Amino acid sequence: LLWPFGRARSQHSGVVMSRRLVAQEPTDVETSEEEASDASEDYKPPWGPVGIVLAVELCERLTYYTLAGSQKTYLNKRLGYSASSAAAVNSVFSMLCYMWCLPGGLAADVIGRYKVIVSLASTYAVGTLMVAISTSAKMQHQLKGLFIVGALGLIPFGTGGIKPNICNFGADQIGDATEPQKEAQKKFFSYFYMAINVGVMVAFGYLANVTTHGIPGLVALEQGYFVAYIVAAVSMAVAVGLFVAGTKCYSLLPGGGIEGFVTMVSSITYSVANGGGVRAVVAVLGWLSMPLFFICTIAAALWPADAAAEDLVAAVAANATVIPNAFEEACGMTQAAGRRLLDDMEVRRLHGGGAMKSAGGMRATLSHVALFLGCLSCICLIVAHRNNKWIRPLPKGRSTAFTTEDVRNGFATIPLIIVINLSYSMAYNAMNNAFPSQACQMNTMLGGSQLNGAFFNLADAIAIVLFTPLFESVVYPMVHKMKGSPVRVGQKIITGLLIAACANGVAAWMEVRRRRAPLMCWESMSECAPNGIHMRDMSAFWMFVPFGLIGASEILVNPCMYYFAYTAAPVKVRSLVQAFNLFFQGSVSNAFTAVVMASAFPDDLDTGNLEVYYFVNIICALVGVIMYIYLTRCGRNAEDLKPETRDQEMDPTEHEVDEENEDLCLE
Repeated sequence: LLWPFGRARSQHSGVVMSRRLVAQEPTDVETSEEEASDASEDYKPPWGPVGIVLAVELCERLTYYTLAGSQKTYLNKRLGYSASSAAAVNSVFSMLCYMWCLPGGLAADVIGRYKVIVSLASTYAVGTLMVAISTSAKMQHQLKGLFIVGALGLIPFGTGGIKPNICNFGADQIGDATEPQKEAQKKFFSYFYMAINVGVMVAFGYLANVTTHGIPGLVALEQGYFVAYIVAAVSMAVAVGLFVAGTKCYSLLPGGGIEGFVTMVSSITYSVANGGGVRAVVAVLGWLSMPLFFICTIAAALWPADAAAEDLVAAVAANATVIPNAFEEACGMTQAAGRRLLDDMEVRRLHGGGAMKSAGGMRATLSHVALFLGCLSCICLIVAHRNNKWIRPLPKGRSTAFTTEDVRNGFATIPLIIVINLSYSMAYNAMNNAFPSQACQMNTMLGGSQLNGAFFNLADAIAIVLFTPLFESVVYPMVHKMKGSPVRVGQKIITGLLIAACANGVAAWMEVRRRRAPLMCWESMSECAPNGIHMRDMSAFWMFVPFGLIGASEILVNPCMYYFAYTAAPVKVRSLVQAFNLFFQGSVSNAFTAVVMASAFPDDLDTGNLEVYYFVNIICALVGVIMYIYLTRCGRNAEDLKPETRDQEMDPTEHEVDEENEDLCLE
């Protein structure tokens, strides 16, 4: 399969490689406009190596989501962890995967993306194999340590080497010297995101079910985890093999050394003491708060449950009069069934629900400290880096080939990365917590049995797989033709934020309708809602609508942020900036979502007001739109972004900058 890709690529290698060399190595040879136009018309993307990158990402995401979607249940049901401890370990697993993106991105900028991907993808594959071996039915407790080392050590470490680098590596194959190449990069990032969701569909739609049910007639129930994780390990091994097999097809860019990162850090510290002013100090405060925020977030997740909370659980369990709510009492639910609600109350408390909020303790304190540090860091970084003219050039003895302009370009990406990822992810994260919970208390019956609320997550992945080609082949060209210019990245992002807000609005409307629907007392209790809760007589398949809307919004936002992080960053720190983008997209946004859930997500959906949580998400998305326009169109904000990125991609208005009124918010 790889041989035709290599041959196809070689046919265009003269055009493709010459452009790359022009882009990376300044020469004295001038190319006429006519020659450049002919080269642009002849350009054909190297879809051979790019296709390998897409296949590698599909396999890696299949592996990741198979583990992420099932290991909490494995820890709880097979290894005897409490529900809260199992959820905490799974939460830390996700956070560590995003944390390792930062050193993984830095390493790629220093020694080259190819070397980092190969070495850490191999580590990832070994870690997955360790996890699979440890889940063998007869050896699970004896090999518990092997599971933890693989799941919390090697796999997150390996993920950090792949996530910020594989998408950039694919974009490297296309190059960005001409307009056709830039357009091809945009398409690549969209199809890259589609590949992610094909992996998600296989993981959630099939392998996660195998872990708990086995394969009737082929795999016994007790071997379900082992077989599913072996498939995941094989998938990761295939990813490594595919990537290495395509080596001769790739355009391998060397690492730029560590001078880019060192110069950026040195420029900040030098500016603090040499006229950088208050904003230099604010920047230092923002950057120093970030690792402290992350430490407190992990500590809060791992801190053992407070004794007071455990005593409260025991006290309530001893009370024979506990029932979920008046609706269930009218439905004839027994008191004994009501007491089974307690385990689920503790799980919801861990995930941000309001249960037992009075318990307090060290875990709550750490969560509040983490929230404060996260807010402080984000605000400081936005304020400091919306304009970077305060960054002073280093003295001659300390200056490097990484110029002051490069430093300012790199830091100029930070405010938009923070604002877009936080405002969008707040609305997006409803898909991972509120939507499934809401679906579980709707009518999930299909063919005489109940579906799990998580099943409806497939609507998101299906929407992405179906809509990506539609958007790229029909919608974007049609809009281009109607308005006479290509659809800009900024226009896609704003549209995506508005669609995410709409998805939460639809879910809020459905929640109000759900509470008005009658309880299905004639059916057994919901299998995925808190114990003792019946479903409501409103089809859960209505949840496909908000799930699908979130999928459409993802196509418009997340691939655009990959593209922005790649093109707006200086070449020598592209992987590091991409890692920072992913860090905020995953870890930081999830921490903020947990805080919002703690105050707005009810323990009992039938007596609470889940729509309040959705309204908070809508406000966050709309504030994100306002902040985006402010950061791209007002005063001197974003002045340090590369001009072609700022004026041709991120500015959603397509208006020229009014230099006479550059200190005012432009109309």
